[in-house]
Amino acid sequence: MAEVQKDPEKEAAMLLVSAELFGQAGFRETKTEVIAKAAGVSKGLVFHYFGNKSQLYLATYDYVTQFFYDHLDLSVWQKANDLIEMVVESTTYKIQLQLDFPIQFQFLMRAYGEMNSLPESLKQALTERLTADVSTSLALVEPLTAKLPLKEGISREEVNDLLNLLLSAETQRIQKELALHPEWQTVEDLAPVIQRLRRELTILQFGFMPED
Repeated sequence: MAEVQKDPEKEAAMLLVSAELFGQAGFRETKTEVIAKAAGVSKGLVFHYFGNKSQLYLATYDYVTQFFYDHLDLSVWQKANDLIEMVVESTTYKIQLQLDFPIQFQFLMRAYGEMNSLPESLKQALTERLTADVSTSLALVEPLTAKLPLKEGISREEVNDLLNLLLSAETQRIQKELALHPEWQTVEDLAPVIQRLRRELTILQFGFMPED
């Protein structure tokens, strides 16, 4: 089958609009013809470029994740001297990206939230992408956790799993708080949230039981 020749500008316009509209209303409630109209193209061209609505959704996810990878400053992870500093700094940095690029972040949060309601084939494809993204995120953290001294009987895999669980839960919590507080427009507005994360990481790293 011949490869579809695409106009990069039209493709980018369609993906940006689909990120915005899918992010606002979700997969099932967003009509392909509405995306086409907002992007200034025909519905037929959308299908010509992407095949169907599910493939457009996946292409939008790929576009948004690549968008953030392209904007990531890896030195935020690499220059940290300890785990707590790295996680707090990287989380602060990602929150600032969210404030800078709300359309792309809203799509990601909607995609995470509606995964279980997606058609099965789309859900499976998105799950595979999310699994790969988690691995990429852990790859940024693991070089530092690999240097940490551990108590006897505790594996680095267990530490990474616990850290991932904490960060996943805290990320969801932060997204809910941002949705409830649209007046938060700067990282400084989220100082109490960042301080909470720092405290949680301190408890995870040093434990909550007093030393004998």
